[in-house]
Amino acid sequence: MRFAIFVWLVLLIAAAGGAWYAMDPARRGPAWFWTVVCVVLLVAFATSFVLLGGSADKSFLSMALYFLNWGMAAGGAAICAGVIAGLGAALAFKR
Repeated sequence: MRFAIFVWLVLLIAAAGGAWYAMDPARRGPAWFWTVVCVVLLVAFATSFVLLGGSADKSFLSMALYFLNWGMAAGGAAICAGVIAGLGAALAFKR
């Protein structure tokens, strides 16, 4: 479990640093666009947890999609949160 947390934090910090570094202060529109995209993806991940958590169907396909979804959401959530944090900080502090 500690390794999973470590990987999640590395993904988060790498995404935040990359977003901070890549953000050009002259182009604030794309930064807002990608922030909104990441927020929508986080909402989609949360919705998929709720929808799959209440499912009683136990077919092989549903179980495979369930594990695939958890894996995607774990990495995707870290990257999206990092991009939101990095772009938010860059929008606030880079001039």
